[in-house]
Amino acid sequence: MTNYLVSLNEWVMVPLIIVLTLGASAVMMWTFSRYIRGEHREKSGATAAAYMTALGSLFAILTGFLINSEYSTLRDTQRIVGQEVAAASRLAYASASLPAADAELLQDALAAYLDDVQVGEWQALGRGTAGKSPAIDSLRELERRVSRLSDRPYVRSAEQAAIGAALDGVTSARRQRVVIATQSLPIALFALSVIAGIALVANSLLVSLRAGPRYGWVALGIVLVVALDLAAILAISAPFRGPFQVDIAPVTELVAEVRAGQYLDWVTIR
Repeated sequence: MTNYLVSLNEWVMVPLIIVLTLGASAVMMWTFSRYIRGEHREKSGATAAAYMTALGSLFAILTGFLINSEYSTLRDTQRIVGQEVAAASRLAYASASLPAADAELLQDALAAYLDDVQVGEWQALGRGTAGKSPAIDSLRELERRVSRLSDRPYVRSAEQAAIGAALDGVTSARRQRVVIATQSLPIALFALSVIAGIALVANSLLVSLRAGPRYGWVALGIVLVVALDLAAILAISAPFRGPFQVDIAPVTELVAEVRAGQYLDWVTIR
């Protein structure tokens, strides 16, 4: 269920969760008003009021922890993408000092890898099939072309070291990205948050029911807060396929620069 919700667009997922929460609240309100009457309504409302603070605190702690955890993962993933782009940029700069043929071959391989990252990497990571990403083959080709430089007697050791270090940065960043893609939302904690949210909504309905069923709308604010908190957790829990994905724009910009020859000294950019 959570996988399906995460895959939805934010303009679909958030209203859907709100509708589901409102529907569940309406069913609970109808049940309470039908089966809790007279003095039992007063007693249940007073008991529910006593537990409102505890349930509200529990729900806030659980959802706050999950939102902070998932947002930190999203932010770290964006940082890793930035590190990969920076390493790829250093690789392009370092290759510019090579002879023209070697520099162009190396930058073509780098551009091919970056193209595959922006075209198919996110989709593969989002499906949990990182091994089927087209970026794997292009990264291997890039590594092969870098390794061949060691056979070139005219390539200085300092140039080889700089290119090798930059390539290590690229591969390391991708490995970290793949590891993050294998992680998922802690279902047990999210389920506990949902239960705490339902209990909080039920208590708020019982408290408002003391004044009569028509005052059930007083609990609407709590119902909306519960729905939006749960939606926020889901929205940021999948960096590669959720509503709030890691921005791939830095990769797109770098591949455009490499394709335009901005890292080749003999190419004039107008």
